[in-house]
Amino acid sequence: MSSAFVGRTRELELLRSRLDSALAGRGGVVFLSADPGAGKTTLTSRFLDIVADEHPDVLIIRAGCSEQYGAGEPYQPFVEAFRFLTHERERDQRRGRSFRELARQLAPYWVAAIPVAGEVLAASWHTASELKQQFAGGGSQSAPSEEAFFFQYSELFFAAAAEAPVVLFLDDLHWADRATIALLTHLARRLGDQRVLVLGTYRPAELNTSQHPMRQAVQELERYRVAEELALQPLERQALADLVLLHTGAAPSAELFEWLERRAGTNALFFEELLRWLVSQEFTRDNLGELQLARLPRDIEIPRSAESTIEKRLDRLDEATRRILEYASVQGDEFDSVSLSRLLDADELELEEALDPIARVHGLVQMQGTQDLPNGDVASVYRFAHSLIQDVLHSRLQGKRRILLHRRMAQILEETHGADSVTAAPRLALHFDEGRQSDKAHEYAITAAARASRLYAHWDALEQLQRALRNAADPERKILVLERLGDEYDSIGRTDEAVDSFDEALALLPATASADRLRVRRKRAKVEAAVGSLPLDELLPRLDALRREAAELQQHAEECRIIWEMIVLPGTTESMDVGLARDALQIAQGVGDPVLLARGHEVLGLALTFGGDPAAAMIDMQTAAALYAQLGDRGREAACRSNLSLARVLLGDYTTAAAEFEAATGIFDEIADSMRAASTRSNLGALLRIIGRYEDAEARLLESIRIFGRLGAPVSMLSPLMNLAELHEARGEWNDAEMRWLQMLHSATDTGYTGEQVIAHCGIGTARLRLKNLSGAVAAERAARALVSSDPDSLTESAEALQLFSARLAAAAGEAEGAIHMLERLEASVRTRDRYLAAVYRLERAMILHTIGSSNARSVAEQARAEFHALGAAPDVHRADALIARSPAVDSEMPYSLS
Repeated sequence: MSSAFVGRTRELELLRSRLDSALAGRGGVVFLSADPGAGKTTLTSRFLDIVADEHPDVLIIRAGCSEQYGAGEPYQPFVEAFRFLTHERERDQRRGRSFRELARQLAPYWVAAIPVAGEVLAASWHTASELKQQFAGGGSQSAPSEEAFFFQYSELFFAAAAEAPVVLFLDDLHWADRATIALLTHLARRLGDQRVLVLGTYRPAELNTSQHPMRQAVQELERYRVAEELALQPLERQALADLVLLHTGAAPSAELFEWLERRAGTNALFFEELLRWLVSQEFTRDNLGELQLARLPRDIEIPRSAESTIEKRLDRLDEATRRILEYASVQGDEFDSVSLSRLLDADELELEEALDPIARVHGLVQMQGTQDLPNGDVASVYRFAHSLIQDVLHSRLQGKRRILLHRRMAQILEETHGADSVTAAPRLALHFDEGRQSDKAHEYAITAAARASRLYAHWDALEQLQRALRNAADPERKILVLERLGDEYDSIGRTDEAVDSFDEALALLPATASADRLRVRRKRAKVEAAVGSLPLDELLPRLDALRREAAELQQHAEECRIIWEMIVLPGTTESMDVGLARDALQIAQGVGDPVLLARGHEVLGLALTFGGDPAAAMIDMQTAAALYAQLGDRGREAACRSNLSLARVLLGDYTTAAAEFEAATGIFDEIADSMRAASTRSNLGALLRIIGRYEDAEARLLESIRIFGRLGAPVSMLSPLMNLAELHEARGEWNDAEMRWLQMLHSATDTGYTGEQVIAHCGIGTARLRLKNLSGAVAAERAARALVSSDPDSLTESAEALQLFSARLAAAAGEAEGAIHMLERLEASVRTRDRYLAAVYRLERAMILHTIGSSNARSVAEQARAEFHALGAAPDVHRADALIARSPAVDSEMPYSLS
């Protein structure tokens, strides 16, 4: 990976503007200031490349100061520029007179200081101080004054600018000597009518820590309005995300980006180096265009370039200041003055006074404010500018000293927080872990993980659980931690890791039946259901066997959970058994656990929604939402609100349903519940398609498919694939519709979901019918019929799809009467539970009546139109209007006449 240019649009536009002014004869100076790694070099390189591409006549001179030479080489960057002018201009034969001759005329002092041997510049050059000594040593000449020395250089420089505009780039001016700064100031004051842009860079922290002449020069030139400082602000989050995309070809996941940002801040160099290290060590994986954390690094290998930059800044500090920062690094990225003063055994006021310049002048830490501690004390809170600074400092602590410091910090935190140790649990777990005190490390890590999980900070929870696992002293503790790890991995859609964790727990559990073994097996089956790793005809018997085992063990709460898994299988509504859902709720009521009660009402509400009674479903779903609100479970409450919206859709309340879907999606995104976020987007996309917001619908559905694909959940992907295929149908994009139905068919076949296979075959057949492929449509119907249940008249969702398609196929074959009968039956079956579908079937019937010249076609179409209008289904209103008007467009839209 190489450095990439991202962001900095505002800064680049400002430099372009100053270049335009210089090209028009209004020269000036721009100083770019930023800390190491913030992107000064990348920005200037990008700008100079643009200048070279867009203005090939501009002469670009690159020069810089060196830390190696510093004050030992006066005028170093200007000598480099002088040599460049005399050498490069001489090589360009298009220019008239010899530039060296011009230099001899206008700047004899400089020519003497930088002699030419024949036609070639001398390999080494004398400094201006040596030149002055030469003049002062005797002879007819006297040493030139500084003003004369500067004047000659300016005249030569402006002579070059008279032939072609000049951009002079002076890098690392924080290492410039006083003579260089003086010449720069002299030159800048004379640029007002010249075709010259001077671009200089420096680090403000280097100027703040010393009486550097550059600081005074910048202030003076700004005061006279001949120069301006452009302080680079931190890169925006989007720019950093673009950096990941440019380097790896994949967008960063939220977890990966948070990990990088927490450790590198907005420093582009450190961010880039950490990303390079993560990728090279295979801590990342590309999943369908998203770069994810494959696993959490326990220890970070600090990138050498970043470490070197930080080490240089630290080495300029005095020993006492470095000790303060090293001890502060023990606390972590963030530290407080009270704990640090006790760790240092220092006076707190003296410590506060020492921290002020570290933050204000050196910029190594940042003041975050004050914090009231549980023991009644008040502390100042500081954060390292980015965690790599803390990592470098912490790495300096070695051996027993490091262990003892962490033990002491753990003791301080326990004493400070007393009974309120939950909030300090993450830090206490870290310190006891580093202090090699396993029991307490395990205890606090478990507490910290539970708190992080409640706050939906799943990756923080995973980090703490891995720490707890390292410090688990016995198999019983390891089993519990492994189960918790499986839960957390499942929460973020890392199904492979979830299964591995559950398998490790099962391997440690006794083989005999037990409540613990039953619970872990049920969780493992839940993950298998989500990813479709087992066909439905294998998964259901396995869950049923677990249910019977739970009943035998009298594990009633577990029995409820297993029943719910059997009812709510991803990707299908075929198996939602209202009676079984009522049984589970009755068991939950007997247990009396409010969490079980909430889940019982939620699943019953879902079963009623898809079982044909959405009005009754709303009562149970609202009850569940209220219970979850009392429990403080935002995720499950939002899930209930989302499910409640499904019932509203079936009842025709589209406006409220769309708003609730949007709100639920926002909550799921906020708490990083990717599975529910994707499902809700799919439902919202289907609704937006009905009301005619096609572009919004497509965006939601494609995002849903992308998330499910990234999570490796092909079963869950079935629903958005179906919704997207129906969107293509609504647009009349029949080739695209057939492609999506085929994609759904393959996924449903792979995962063993028969109902979805039937629906997909019917969709494929409809698309082929519209594409005038009658034989292909007949073959699709034959394939669908081969998959239906032994009772083809049972109107499940897949059976409804088959009847609708059969009606269309019959109409196309001229069997209008049979088609009309099937559509009347379909309409009657859904009239009380889905107003929209009933109107769809009615309009289909009106279209067939129209093709056979029936006088009833208009009245049936008007009835369908009235229902569509009441629902706000604008596209279907237009379809009905077209049929009512008997326009030619209606005939071209009908799939029933293939002649």
